[in-house]
Amino acid sequence: MKRLFTLILILVMIIPVSYAYTFFVGDCDDTGSIRIYSTQNIDGEVYASKDRKTWFNVPGQWSDDLKFFDSEDMILNDNFKYGFIINYQNFKYSFDAYCPGYKFSCKELNLSIDNCYQRPGYFYAEFKALNHNGIYDLRYSFETDKDDVYTYSPLSKSTTLKHLTINNLGDGNYLLKLKTDLNIEKFSISHDKCYNKNDRYYTYVEKYCNRFFCVSDSNCSINEFCDKSNFLCKELDCSICETPFNHSCVEKCDDNNLCTTNECAEGECKFTVMNGCPSENQCLPYNSVDVINNVSSYCGIENEWIPQKKDGESCENDYECINECAEGVCAQSTQNKGFFQAIFDFFAGLFSF
Repeated sequence: MKRLFTLILILVMIIPVSYAYTFFVGDCDDTGSIRIYSTQNIDGEVYASKDRKTWFNVPGQWSDDLKFFDSEDMILNDNFKYGFIINYQNFKYSFDAYCPGYKFSCKELNLSIDNCYQRPGYFYAEFKALNHNGIYDLRYSFETDKDDVYTYSPLSKSTTLKHLTINNLGDGNYLLKLKTDLNIEKFSISHDKCYNKNDRYYTYVEKYCNRFFCVSDSNCSINEFCDKSNFLCKELDCSICETPFNHSCVEKCDDNNLCTTNECAEGECKFTVMNGCPSENQCLPYNSVDVINNVSSYCGIENEWIPQKKDGESCENDYECINECAEGVCAQSTQNKGFFQAIFDFFAGLFSF
């Protein structure tokens, strides 16, 4: 019994010691972060200290196999040998690691593209870049209309982009100028150090570009116009009841009827009929007479042209007849009859029974 008690006591003393010898290595970089390598599957909380008295939490994430821990950037910002503790299942594992101090982090990278456009033989991009190591440390990508992508960065410099210059305009504003005959449709900016960290930080910006320099609307596509302020083709901003046509917005609420009012209301075209009939470039009112398709016609109450009636047909108004309406019948006016026909009609009336 005494021997069993002694064996249990030895095991109780050995087990904590085996955990205490878990091996850790920390590797800091100039982003103010650390990667910790572990010989066991551990997912404990990580703490750091400069004086080994006051400790602060190091936020980050363990890998799926719990062998690696990657901290957030901008946590270990001093050039110093930090002390680290990992709390795991009531055990504290400690180690030291030298950190070079903070220089650059994708977390702080601030990029924006204001404009990009093409003029004969050149491509231009106006952009803003803050918190970077150097303007030529950034990664510039150019995508053409043929889906070819060319990159200019410290790690990858395409010979196609050898004629690239960047001018500092002040306050973080820059103008990129590239001598090229490529039709560049999309431009993007990132950083080589951030290129593989897109899952953690927003590390790039992109913009679809105006490709053409213009001097008139004819240099632009049909749904664009030439903006003379910067001589660039810009897309038309047409309303819901307009449509792009010949480099301008035209009313699409048009039924080609001069006798209707056309308007855009509540997101749809509405047509209101006016009293009258269309004739050439005007709308003539009811009762009007005009020659339509070589036929003498009058404008009826249904807003349609109706051929005038011949003599002998029933009528109500003069405008319905080619001649005139007399006692409900279209007939030629006595003013238009011959002299002898008028005398004959006069005496025929006297002696009629």
